[in-house]
Amino acid sequence: MIALLVHDIKEFMNLLLKQNRFDDFYMRQIDITTFTLFQIDGKRNKQHYSLAEQELITDEYCFWKEIRPYAFQIIKGQKLPKSIKIVFSLPKNKTDTVSSIPATFFLNVIFEQNTLMCTTGCSLKTFSMDKTAEIDWDNWVIAFFHELKIAVTKQ
Repeated sequence: MIALLVHDIKEFMNLLLKQNRFDDFYMRQIDITTFTLFQIDGKRNKQHYSLAEQELITDEYCFWKEIRPYAFQIIKGQKLPKSIKIVFSLPKNKTDTVSSIPATFFLNVIFEQNTLMCTTGCSLKTFSMDKTAEIDWDNWVIAFFHELKIAVTKQ
């Protein structure tokens, strides 16, 4: 697990909320505190869909691209939110590009007190003392941020 301090908050938020760079991540949970606390659980509610649509749904969680417009509506305005916490995870079909070890990879985006931090996390499918998957994920996130030209400092 690593913690990364984001230098250009405005540019990061632009990539997050107005562009599609994070759209392929699952959004597990988002908490936005403005004049009240808004919480969105990213778990897909299959009962919302018709039976035919339910049969086609394979993802347990919503993608960021499905939630992003709602999050943007809550966040935009004259005042900065007091805090934002987003928990992303990498979809199962992309985890093999990170590591051959079965795991769930998390990326947490935390904005509070005018500071933006991103932390990584890794949940292995079986117990192991081996940190290879965690290291692979940390390196993948750093490379992803580098590709997006997001300047960060490891904390």
